[in-house]
Amino acid sequence: MFLKTIFYIITAYFTFCALYVFLYAVAGLFYKNPVLRKAKKNRKFAVLVPAYKADEVIEELADNVLLQDYPDFEIIIIADSMREEVLQRLRTKPLSVMEFSAPNRTKALALNTAMEQLPDDRYDIALILDTDNLIRDGNYLSRLNDAFDAGWQAVQTHRTAKNTDTTLALLDAVSEEINNSLFRRGHTALGMSSAIIGSAMAFDYRLYKSLMRTVTSSGEDKELEIKLLRQRVYIAYLDDVIVWDEKTRRAGAFVNQRARWLANQILQAKQNAAEGIRQLFRGNLDFFDKALQLFLLPRVLLLGASTLLAVAALFFLPLQYSGAWLIILLLVYSGILIAIPQRFYTIRLLKSLSYLPVAVALMVLSLCRIKDATKKFIATEHKK
Repeated sequence: MFLKTIFYIITAYFTFCALYVFLYAVAGLFYKNPVLRKAKKNRKFAVLVPAYKADEVIEELADNVLLQDYPDFEIIIIADSMREEVLQRLRTKPLSVMEFSAPNRTKALALNTAMEQLPDDRYDIALILDTDNLIRDGNYLSRLNDAFDAGWQAVQTHRTAKNTDTTLALLDAVSEEINNSLFRRGHTALGMSSAIIGSAMAFDYRLYKSLMRTVTSSGEDKELEIKLLRQRVYIAYLDDVIVWDEKTRRAGAFVNQRARWLANQILQAKQNAAEGIRQLFRGNLDFFDKALQLFLLPRVLLLGASTLLAVAALFFLPLQYSGAWLIILLLVYSGILIAIPQRFYTIRLLKSLSYLPVAVALMVLSLCRIKDATKKFIATEHKK
């Protein structure tokens, strides 16, 4: 009886994951970029860039942002553990450099420390970029200004890979686009809020500063998103407004990065499960959906685990049970395949599928390291 109960719980959980992925993958096919009118005024942007040991890439980012064809923005680089010669070169550019250091550093602490030194009335919009980001078009800030003129207070733009030079980087790039399909295109196509990613995102400056003051975890993007949705702030998504992002090339960096993400996902799931139910009864569907989303398996683990369990069910369970698992597997694979943009369907991607078992093993290793990820600051190394 006990084993049967466990089996039903596992089946119910994977059914939930499979249906969630499939539903939003299909919804993502119906996403349309919003048509925005030209803004009536130019808002002042604070482009905030937390930069920890980013000597290799920070100047490239600075030069890239300075190419924006927009009259009113200021780049603020929050420099932590950077080489003095790099800082000196940055100070020759039309931007601000704020040095930051703390024993228990986090991205949230760096951002909060910088904003506490900036006047509240100087800026209208906070744009958050990572040091490895590059903006694709010179009208990026203008497009964001149009979005805020339409009344939005939070906007996630399309972050996509700028490198696919290793098999791991290619799979990482595909993974991000799957998440874009599910949690951004799929959600906004159904009238729900987009998920935020941690960079290439913009907010009303005063709203952002007030909410960030209360953010304490190292997973500041997930915690911030929860706070926005609790206040019923709609998060818009602009799929055709693009920022390039460096994808992880090495297994070690991949494990560290995913361990940090998983640790914070588990933390937020624990803290907001009950609140999600309460918010549902208050009519806050966005918050409830986010609480559900926090309990999803990462897509790589979902693929690997559902495949193994379906194969096991086929060999060891009666037909009615193994049939249910084949349906789960079909929903998972269909959802993932639908969510992958057509441009990734190449011979190279087909060849890289042989690396998937390694990616699954790396994710399992990341799960084993989540305790370390909650105890110390782990930064992702970036290269040109």
